Amino acid sequence: MASVTVPTVESIHIYPVKSCHGVEVQACDVDNLGIKHDRRFMIIYADNNRFVTQRKFASLALIQPAWDEEKNTFTLSSQGQDSITIPLRPDLSKLTKREVILWKSKLTVYDLGERVADWITRFLKNHRAHDCKNNHNLDDPVKEDDPVNPVRLVCLDDPKKGVYHRPAHPKLKGIHSPFTDYSPISIGFNASLEDVNCGLKEAGMNQGKAIPMDRFRNNITISGTMAWEEDQWLVAKVGEVTMYIIQPIARCTVPSIDQDTGEKDVPGDKGGIAEYLKTRRQFAEEPNLGQFCCDVVPLTAGKIRVGDKVEVLERIPEEFKQGPLPVTA
Repeated sequence: MASVTVPTVESIHIYPVKSCHGVEVQACDVDNLGIKHDRRFMIIYADNNRFVTQRKFASLALIQPAWDEEKNTFTLSSQGQDSITIPLRPDLSKLTKREVILWKSKLTVYDLGERVADWITRFLKNHRAHDCKNNHNLDDPVKEDDPVNPVRLVCLDDPKKGVYHRPAHPKLKGIHSPFTDYSPISIGFNASLEDVNCGLKEAGMNQGKAIPMDRFRNNITISGTMAWEEDQWLVAKVGEVTMYIIQPIARCTVPSIDQDTGEKDVPGDKGGIAEYLKTRRQFAEEPNLGQFCCDVVPLTAGKIRVGDKVEVLERIPEEFKQGPLPVTA
């Protein structure tokens, strides 16, 4: 079903460091790596080069990034710890390359040095009690007596230069994903979130508390659609940028973390947001995960501004449409 009003860009968020706090902006530029400055930095373990996220350390939401294009500065800050500033666009020729692992991808990136690595490691040490209290991943909890493993901060280069290589889609040449989980850009829809929050309340889940959109850490939020209309979108023009909608996003337990306090929800007897989505938004291709928001790939470059209109250019053909699996008790 088509929207009854004109879909509009309601908000834009950029997350410069994977799994750290986001920054709300009024406009953004889109290039061959998605939204400029989004997920261009990532924390890794120093010993095994694997990525580090809020899935284990809820406190990462408390690291606040800021940047200044003209001064070429990138600053990390957090309450109780002096801020640290590094170059926004470092001289990569002076940095050491590292081979890192992000999910199934092995990536060549650049290590940003000892100062910022020590700063983030100290942050995690200082927030050990917080992370123990706010464990939300039963498969990999933080334990009080575990050592705090040193971490590093890495950045990437423009894929056109031949070092960083992470194609966003096998048939869309030249477009790469930064340090996102999957696609270069993610989009959320207000009408669908309203439906989720109504469902949580009716089901007596999450103590009846509404979930804000920033829990899903999406880049663009769109208003003016019907709930779940995005399940049938295939190609849309958002501001100046034409986008291909790949799939709904499978959700982990990170949406249970308040992105301003780094604290987990107390879900109550019947569970929280992750459990709700598992029962209401399962799809056949990933039957054990709940889905919310959409993975998208930009087909063109350009600018997107808050207030821009969104035009659906193509919908999924009838014979290929899929919906969530029936709700089971």
